[in-house]
Amino acid sequence: MTRRRNKPELQLSSNFPALKQLEERLEKIETKLAYLEDFLTRLQGTVLEGNAVVNRIQGEHRDMKGRLLQISQELETLPHQKPPHY
Repeated sequence: MTRRRNKPELQLSSNFPALKQLEERLEKIETKLAYLEDFLTRLQGTVLEGNAVVNRIQGEHRDMKGRLLQISQELETLPHQKPPHY
């Protein structure tokens, strides 16, 4: 079993100005990463919704194509049939 260690917050900025700058840069990077992770999560949801729509439309297209083929075949045989009153 793996134990997670809580990272202690570093408060080195009061001692060294260069470390304060690094800490600020790291905080900006972490903020950007959080926004990117959120963006990717929302984008993934949008792509999945788009895939569902495309799959539904493809199914409808396939059904309509089959129905049109059936109607076309029925219309081809129609001129060769005798009217019902004969």
